[in-house]
Amino acid sequence: MKQLVVAVLCLLLCPMVIAGEWTVGILAMRGEANTRQQRQALEQMLNQTIPEERFHIQPLDLRQMGEAVNQRSVQFLVTNPAQFAQLNSHYHLRWLASLRSRRGGMEGGNLIGSAILVRRDSDIVSPQALIGKTVGSIDTQAFGGYLLGYKVLNDAGLRPEHDFQLRFTGFPADALLYLLRERAIQAAIVPVCLLENMDEEGLINKAEFRPLLAQVQPFPCVTSTALYPNWSFAALPDVEIMCWSIAWRVYC
Repeated sequence: MKQLVVAVLCLLLCPMVIAGEWTVGILAMRGEANTRQQRQALEQMLNQTIPEERFHIQPLDLRQMGEAVNQRSVQFLVTNPAQFAQLNSHYHLRWLASLRSRRGGMEGGNLIGSAILVRRDSDIVSPQALIGKTVGSIDTQAFGGYLLGYKVLNDAGLRPEHDFQLRFTGFPADALLYLLRERAIQAAIVPVCLLENMDEEGLINKAEFRPLLAQVQPFPCVTSTALYPNWSFAALPDVEIMCWSIAWRVYC
């Protein structure tokens, strides 16, 4: 389990609310159980640092996150940059911090990208070999789990909607590597480091897979795309007035 750290995070809480209940919606890329396990440290740290308030984490998928923000059933959220930008354009979120990773020491803590994977014994060695095949991904709105990989394949001359069949599995993202391992799909667009994390957890053997369109990066995880700024911690616009500064530590 790898520790992820961001610098000082300034929480914005209304001074008129005492002993409030606050919900932090967290994008559950690898499912609810995994998210609760990996992000429990965030909930514990918030409650220990600000004992007058009670914080609860709530794992959500992409659509649930949008609904929760719209209905104001969460006051804070942790999500990828694509969804943050999308929600921010409608709800004017207050950005508080970005996740930084200890993996590889990338400048600025960048960790978002896509790995386009095939089986190591596959005869697919170029993007054009995907024509007529089935490619798995998470969701049409998934940043690392679809959009970045889509762009790379499109730049390579493919028309993802026409040249191959797309199979969207939703969360947890782990399902994509299981489907690829069992040959139910011929390639998968997954977030960077999912392969390495699942291998470290003993769920798969990463040696059974290889990247398509691998990019050379000063980074320990295989990637097929450029890397982008990491997930954001944000507050909804009606959470006001700076009251506390804390260090955000979560685990991935």
